[in-house]
Amino acid sequence: MNKQISKPAGAHWFTRTPADIGFAHRRKRRRTVVKTAIGYVRTDLAGPSRPRYETLIRTTAVDLGYELLGTLVLAATPLTRLQFLATELAADVVLCPTFEHLEGQVPTGLLTVTDVIVLDPFTTYSRRNPQLLV
Repeated sequence: MNKQISKPAGAHWFTRTPADIGFAHRRKRRRTVVKTAIGYVRTDLAGPSRPRYETLIRTTAVDLGYELLGTLVLAATPLTRLQFLATELAADVVLCPTFEHLEGQVPTGLLTVTDVIVLDPFTTYSRRNPQLLV
């Protein structure tokens, strides 16, 4: 069976054989899902430990199977900037060294967008189960 796949000049023709009709001989490529992460460090809290915190975030992201998109390093700023960045980059998780970097609590606005992992003590807050914050 011949079928035309383009109309004007330079038309291409192809012929389907019986082997092309079945799907058993075709292998589909397996798509791997890349999980992404953003780090967050406050400079006013980190002080001279900032490079250590950034290294900790990088290694934790790799250990957990995330691709680290970058680390947001800022002085004390509203967490709305972090929430905006997580939304824009569609990050799966935000990694931060301690609760103090999140002003002592996990913002519910941030949890509507992404998961949050606090590294010390290691705690995960999932956006899929917001009842844990109540």
